[in-house]
Amino acid sequence: MSDDVSTELVVPGIGQVVSFNDASEVALALDAIRDLKWQLDNAVTELTRALVFHSQQAGSKTLHLPGCEVVLSGGPADEFRDIEELYVELVAAGMAEHRAGEVVVETVTRRVSVREADRAGGANPVYRQIIDSHKHPIEKEYRAKVVVKR
Repeated sequence: MSDDVSTELVVPGIGQVVSFNDASEVALALDAIRDLKWQLDNAVTELTRALVFHSQQAGSKTLHLPGCEVVLSGGPADEFRDIEELYVELVAAGMAEHRAGEVVVETVTRRVSVREADRAGGANPVYRQIIDSHKHPIEKEYRAKVVVKR
């Protein structure tokens, strides 16, 4: 650990002081805080359900309550199945193709397969140069899986 970084943490919600120099203590605290987060997430879900109930009783997704205002979002929504068939049926029913294209919007998404990019780059130095010129490093957040022995 670097000198300018704290070597201890008071774990919120638990109050335990954890020394970063003790890997076992850090792992157990991480497990405990994840358990607390799970409990809090469940409480958030239940409290949100209660607010949805009150919202439905009031007939509004905005609740003006003493000391606060609650605005709910989400809830029932429509999802379309077989979008291509929807387009075909609309055109077959007489809808102009340009209008059907406004209803069923075509979207093209591309992604890079890192494995295939590496294989292509390994096969041809020109491909490697092109592929490498389009890369930029990103920092991904570290994750730690903790399995507590009980």
